[in-house]
Amino acid sequence: MDIQAELLREHSARQTRRLTDYACSHPRCFAALLKVFWYGTTRERQLAADVLGWVGERRPQWLVPHLAGLLAATQAGAEQHPAVRRGVARALQFVTVPEEWQAAAFDTCLDLLLAPAEPVAVKVYALTAAARLAAPYPELAAEVVEATEKALSASSSAALHHRAAQELPKLRLAQREVLPG
Repeated sequence: MDIQAELLREHSARQTRRLTDYACSHPRCFAALLKVFWYGTTRERQLAADVLGWVGERRPQWLVPHLAGLLAATQAGAEQHPAVRRGVARALQFVTVPEEWQAAAFDTCLDLLLAPAEPVAVKVYALTAAARLAAPYPELAAEVVEATEKALSASSSAALHHRAAQELPKLRLAQREVLPG
């Protein structure tokens, strides 16, 4: 399958599922998706990012070797479509981030959550990813709670409020955990 051509042929939920199945079928197919994600046109990267977010849910371990590039792709730029950040943030919800990348992933998620012009979907996924990264660390959980409350005060989005209602109780519980002396 020519994933680049298929991405452009049709943009639908059915096509995204089909391309996700293809990309998840073999590491070589996943590599073809990443090639489009890194080097495609703006439109191709946008469509590939959508598939990448779904691949992250089904094959999160496949994303680990590419974390440096994925985190770099979340940096806003004039040529960067928000779908790229959304796809990466969605995937980060499921990836077990190695210790050497946890700080960078956590900072990226908080930056996305607090960015005023960021689309709501990016903020929602970033919140869940940040909460997951902070869960073992009470001091980081406190940072996510503070960032979430700040993001909520600036947004009337039902999606963000709903996701915060799911994540804040877990974060507050993590904050209260007292580590053995």
